Amino acid sequence: MKKKLITITTAVYNEELMVREVYEVIKRTLAPFAARYNYEHIFMDNCSTDGTLAILKQIAAKDKRVKIITYSKNFGPVKTELMGYEYSSGDAVITFDANLKDPEDLIPTFIQKWEEGYEVVYGVRPQTQDNPLMFFMRRLFYRITAWLADEALPENVGGFRLLDRKVVAELLKIDDFKPYVRGLIVSIGYKQVGIVYARRARKRGVSKSHLSYLIDYAINAFISYSIMPIRICTYAGVSLAVLSFLLAVAYIVVKLFFWKFQAPGIASVVVLVCFFSGIQLFFLGIIGEYVGAIHSQVRKKPFVVVREKINL
Repeated sequence: MKKKLITITTAVYNEELMVREVYEVIKRTLAPFAARYNYEHIFMDNCSTDGTLAILKQIAAKDKRVKIITYSKNFGPVKTELMGYEYSSGDAVITFDANLKDPEDLIPTFIQKWEEGYEVVYGVRPQTQDNPLMFFMRRLFYRITAWLADEALPENVGGFRLLDRKVVAELLKIDDFKPYVRGLIVSIGYKQVGIVYARRARKRGVSKSHLSYLIDYAINAFISYSIMPIRICTYAGVSLAVLSFLLAVAYIVVKLFFWKFQAPGIASVVVLVCFFSGIQLFFLGIIGEYVGAIHSQVRKKPFVVVREKINL
């Protein structure tokens, strides 16, 4: 009987200190499954400027199971991740980060759950060894996203996951220029299960997820997977309109029955004008994010541009 294939995808950007160890870790982890499964390991290089690509080419020259995709520029980790799915051939696809924060020991558990019939297996990381501020920001992001989402999203879930080929096929059908993959996987459905684990600290190198990227990622998640921000604008607008009407009525009543009442000074008026102007600009910003997302979608710029493929 023909063996099934497991694909491991790893996005890399300036990870020359890590890629060889990542390759060895996956090779060692999947060795016990050799009798039942073949595997391929796809590295997606996001236009690294260090020696990452050279190291990967050395590995790929000796091991044909290692495949490499390089891009014409840095398209960001989300699009890179999706291209890994695009070029994968496995019956199951496991996303594994190059920073080795996620324990490779969990991969056999992922495979076991897949064999039990789960089409989506994802890691849940309630505790990490990130710095306290980053840990707090991530938790806040998960909470807000779960609250805003049109569908229930599991909290504390990152990119460490296994997807069955059926789920990958459905994911690749979705035409979304700035996809929020975690939300899309929930929308697709199928049988899903989470595995709790403790995330480790990075061994070597530095994180490539800068604050500006994380903010952009968070905004994209809010906009892509929910219309709640627009509804908040609507609810707040109606509430402020009602409040303004009631204040106007109260002011007229006071003027009619308490004509000696002295109206507030100019400072109060300026404060109110500034407050409502700030609210208006904030809501315009939210609407602008939705318009910007539509604009990006309809322009049909290249999703990614592949420069080179090795062993594919």
